[in-house]
Amino acid sequence: MTTGPHLVFNQIRSSVTGEYYCEAWNGMKTGRSESINVNVRYKPKNTSVSVSPSGEIVEGSSVTLTCSSDANPPVQSYTWYKKNGGGYQSMTGLVFNQIQSSDSGEYYCEAPNEMGTDRSRTINMDVKYGPKSTSVSVSPSGEIVEGNSVTAAVMPTHLWTNTPGTRRMELN
Repeated sequence: MTTGPHLVFNQIRSSVTGEYYCEAWNGMKTGRSESINVNVRYKPKNTSVSVSPSGEIVEGSSVTLTCSSDANPPVQSYTWYKKNGGGYQSMTGLVFNQIQSSDSGEYYCEAPNEMGTDRSRTINMDVKYGPKSTSVSVSPSGEIVEGNSVTAAVMPTHLWTNTPGTRRMELN
């Protein structure tokens, strides 16, 4: 490490945290000092969000967003934010026991400690869901007489696309 009587850290970094001791040798014998602990305190960094389970998010499923960061002292509580929404207080995870389509949106977390605060990148959570407000309309309305024409339409209209994405067919 060094061969002088002093150990000097210029521009100390978190990576130097650990135990240190000094060994002295006089040509005949080696002596060793007691260990000292260097504890470098720093604001959170490398704050990130992970989604569990990974893959497609389907309405009604359970989803957990987890925030993590590198900090000393460690982050005690993360704050979650949804764009155009409020904040959520949590230890590490934001849990949706039965996620809804209204939970779709952009989320990020903030990681504070007494040294400062760091923010994760924003993630987009897209909750997949089936058709909503499906209804049937009958035309003409009112009394239906045998022999007359009747049209029934399912709303909303569904669009089907083939694999290469070259043809679209509208079904009513």
